[in-house]
Amino acid sequence: MITPGLILHSEDSSPFSAPVRLAIYAKDLPIEIAPPPGGLRSTRYSAINPLGTIPCLMLDDGTPLPESGAIMEYLEDRFPMRPLRPASPEERARVRLMQRIAELQIMTPLVEIWQQTDPAFHNEQTVNMWLTRLVRGLSSMQIYLMEGTYAVGEQFSLADCALLPTLYMLPKVSGAFNKPDLLEAYPLLSTYCKRASAHAAAARVMAEMAPFWGEDSPDSAVESPAQIPGLATPLSPQS
Repeated sequence: MITPGLILHSEDSSPFSAPVRLAIYAKDLPIEIAPPPGGLRSTRYSAINPLGTIPCLMLDDGTPLPESGAIMEYLEDRFPMRPLRPASPEERARVRLMQRIAELQIMTPLVEIWQQTDPAFHNEQTVNMWLTRLVRGLSSMQIYLMEGTYAVGEQFSLADCALLPTLYMLPKVSGAFNKPDLLEAYPLLSTYCKRASAHAAAARVMAEMAPFWGEDSPDSAVESPAQIPGLATPLSPQS
């Protein structure tokens, strides 16, 4: 049964939407998931969500709640069953930290690097800058990974929701710059990814992402390197 009034606007190709879908599946929430009405960059969708981005959760009263981190926190607060936040303050802080590293230090560089696969945007200095930041992000994440099946031990958490889709994208993006085995340079992360990806919700999301971000997916599967699904407008060319 679908929860009345709650609709997540998402696209399978959007790396920004994947963590939210993963949280919904992991918590087994009966929330409707639908593409943006009229398309991501349509005036119809902009009228619903002024940011024009996905994911966006439409609340019961019609209020749009964009941004994956805010949506996942809301879902945890509203639906505390099958929690994705640990019990202790220390572990909760670690989860939030790992979410931020995944988003800002891994996902952001991946998005910026993917943009550089478009000849109209390519700048070697920019590529090297974002590759350096990506490497720092991956190195940092290894430090905070805990022993166990998942990112913070034996409980699947919001950290896994943020990290697993990002690591799934990594070979596709790094491979475009002759670094297809970059993840293997971080054995703790690589082992974690293989182990945690067996979670049913994670496997479901990766199957959804596969036609667009799987290693064997065609480069044309993503609409345009300069328009990562989920952004309201294309990123600006580098000078």
